[in-house]
Amino acid sequence: MYGSVDEGAGLSKMQAAGAHWVVTVMSWRAIQPERGVWNWAAFDPKVQNAHAAGMRVLVLFHDNPPWAAPYPDGPVTDTQDLVNFIAAAVERYNGDGVDDAPGSPRVDAWTFYAEPDAGDPVRYPWKGHWGEQPERYAEMLAQVAPVIRERDPRARIANGGLAYDWFKEEGGPFVRDFLTRTLQALNNRGRVGRFLDAIAFHYYPISGLRWPTLREKAAEIRAIADRNGAAGLPLWVPEMGYWSSPDAGSSEARQAAVLAQMFVRGMASDIRLMAWHAVFDHGPGTEERGLFCGRDLSRSKLAYAAYTTVARELRGARDPRPWGPEGVEGYRFRMPGGGEKIVLWARDSATSVDFPWACLRVVNTLGEVFDPVRDGDPNGDRDGQRNGQVRLDIFPDWPFYVAPRPCP
Repeated sequence: MYGSVDEGAGLSKMQAAGAHWVVTVMSWRAIQPERGVWNWAAFDPKVQNAHAAGMRVLVLFHDNPPWAAPYPDGPVTDTQDLVNFIAAAVERYNGDGVDDAPGSPRVDAWTFYAEPDAGDPVRYPWKGHWGEQPERYAEMLAQVAPVIRERDPRARIANGGLAYDWFKEEGGPFVRDFLTRTLQALNNRGRVGRFLDAIAFHYYPISGLRWPTLREKAAEIRAIADRNGAAGLPLWVPEMGYWSSPDAGSSEARQAAVLAQMFVRGMASDIRLMAWHAVFDHGPGTEERGLFCGRDLSRSKLAYAAYTTVARELRGARDPRPWGPEGVEGYRFRMPGGGEKIVLWARDSATSVDFPWACLRVVNTLGEVFDPVRDGDPNGDRDGQRNGQVRLDIFPDWPFYVAPRPCP
C-alpha cells in the first residue's frame, strides 16, 4: 500500500485475506520539506491504522527533499541530515511510549530506496540513482543502521528491494554488480550482519529465460550473498506481481494461478517475507497487477481469492520439500499440529496423481473445498477403486492443496 493505509486502500480486505504485513513508503520530502520543518500528519495514520488492524509494517524510505539531495532517490549531500531524520522517525515509531506517535504504533522493518541498483538518472529519472555508487550506498546503510539498532533493537533492516534485472548492458538502467559491491563495502566496515538483517529484491516474471520462476532468481541472489559475507541472511521480496490484462497476454485466471505459484515457490525457497504489488491496478496492460479492478474494492479479481487461499492453507507451514511424480511440480509442507500438506500442479499437460491415503481434503487455487474425497468414491477418486489410495486429476499451472484426513 504505497499510498494511504486505510479502509479505502483495502486494509480490512487484506486483513481478511490473511495478510500479516503492510509495505508502505515514507517520503522524507513530505515529512521534512524544509530543514527544521516537520510534518508527520500524513504518515502517522499509516502506521496507526496498520497497527490497529494487527499488521506489521515495512517501510520503504525514499523521496529526498531538494534541500538535502540532488535526486529524490539517490545519495544525499550530507549523510548526517539523513541520519538525523531516521533517528527521529525510528524514535517516533518504535512503540516504546517515549516521543512516540499517538497510540505508540511500530514500524517493524526499514528498507532504503526502491531499486537502488538503478544507475541512469538521465534516461530513467523515476528510478533510484545509487547504481553506479554502491560504495556510497553501503556507507549510507552503515551510518543509519546503528541509529536504528540503538533506538529500536527489535526493528529489522534490509536494503531497498533490488530490481536485479534489465541490466545496463541490455539497454536498461540497472547495474548488475551493485549488490556484490555493496556487500563487499559493508564487509570492509565489519560483517554485513551488523548493518543488514535481510537481503531484499523484487520479482516480476519479465526474464523467463534467465529466471523462469522466483525460485531461480532467489537462488542467484542467495549465491551472491553467500559469496560476499551475507551467508545466512534471509531473503525478502517486498515487491512481486503479475498482470491480469489480456493485452499483456494474461487473464484473471492466469494471474491467480501465477500468484499462488509465486508464494508457494517463495516459501519453498525459504523467502521469509513476500508482498504482492499491489492491492489496486496502477494502469492498463502490465500495470494491471492489483488484486482489485481499478480502485473498486467491490470488484475483487480471482487473484484475491488465490491470495486468500494460499494465506489460509499454508499458514504456519514449514520444512518444504519437493514432492511429486514426473510432470508435476509439488511441495510437501509440515503443518502446525504435526500434519502435512502437499501443494502441486501439472507442468505441461493434465495428469493424474495417486495419494497414499484413504481420505483427503482438497482445495483448489480459488479456495473451493472438496472434503472429504474418499478412496473409491466415483465422484472424487479417479481410479474408481477401493485400494487404499485416492487418484486426483491435476491440471497445468493450477495449484491444488491436498492433505490427508481421518475418514468420517
